[in-house]
Amino acid sequence: MKKIRLFAIGTAGLIAAFALSAAPCATPEYPEGVYAEVTTAGKGMFVFRLEFEKTPMTAANFVGLAEGTIENAALPLGTPYFDGVKWHRVVPGHVIQCGIPKGGKREDPGYEFPNEIVPGLTHGKLGMVNMANGGPNTNGSEWCVMLGDRSYLDGDYTVWGEVIEGLDVVTSIVQGDEIQTVKIIRIGKAAKAFHPTTASFKKMVDEAWVRVKKEDADRKTAEDAAVLAGWPQAKTGENGLKYVVLKEGKGKPFAPGAKIKVAYSGKCLLNGKAFVSTEEDGLPYWGEAPAAFEYEIGKTKVNPGFDASVAVMKPGEKRLVIVPSDLGYGLNGLYTKQRPGEKRFIISPRTMLVYEIEILN
Repeated sequence: MKKIRLFAIGTAGLIAAFALSAAPCATPEYPEGVYAEVTTAGKGMFVFRLEFEKTPMTAANFVGLAEGTIENAALPLGTPYFDGVKWHRVVPGHVIQCGIPKGGKREDPGYEFPNEIVPGLTHGKLGMVNMANGGPNTNGSEWCVMLGDRSYLDGDYTVWGEVIEGLDVVTSIVQGDEIQTVKIIRIGKAAKAFHPTTASFKKMVDEAWVRVKKEDADRKTAEDAAVLAGWPQAKTGENGLKYVVLKEGKGKPFAPGAKIKVAYSGKCLLNGKAFVSTEEDGLPYWGEAPAAFEYEIGKTKVNPGFDASVAVMKPGEKRLVIVPSDLGYGLNGLYTKQRPGEKRFIISPRTMLVYEIEILN
């Protein structure tokens, strides 16, 4: 604490000087940057630093909503969006999540904006802050704080902040706890110039949608090239899926309701991530050898592309099937349950899959 020099003499002067020295600092002593002081009801306050220079669009969304400077469909302009919200989702060891406005006309801001993935910003430890969404590029107002290493989320969700004070408060939050206020603190020239408006935020979002459109086109080109290079002999079936018969089967495809044994191995086309079937309803997981699982035609659900393929395969047949993301795990991806001591297995949203499926009957 800085020392106070006394210029006045006498009791009145000493009292005034003491009052000055005891007064709280007007500005918190944080390093340069943009910060959010989140005061919770009954639990205290935690502070997180926003990566406003690395993720300017996401930070602008949060700051603009918190200070009421961005137009939204839930609350009037000028209304602090996050004051009074509840932590509506708390998963021990995983995340605390909030962002549904109190008393709003709707539960979201009425717009969506793209992911803002930055290499080096990771979900890898307690206190990292990310955006919640319903699939890639569907961000709105809901955000989370990690309760541990959730690095398996990297690349699929935007990381845009880190708790620097009050981790004990973060870990004490339970579902239904309330945020009383969110106060934005700016330290330094660049931070003090960061004042999002509806216009400035919209400009960033429009530019991001152009980037997303190009990324989608580039991914489609890469997928088409990989399929053509890897399986030029692939046929297109009645269900629209490309396939190669690796081993001929006998007889006719099974009738609806038939219970059969199926096993598969697979990979994610572009990143090569491999997986195999398990006995747990055929869920994919890490492994060297596929496990057989019971599959009832017309009832068991793996994913639409897989199910459509099994429905037309013959007893004993083995075929390679290429499943585009919209017939695979789509915009939500697949997040299997965490097994103790193991890295969580996921298939990211918008992933094209390549299966080798075998009917064992």
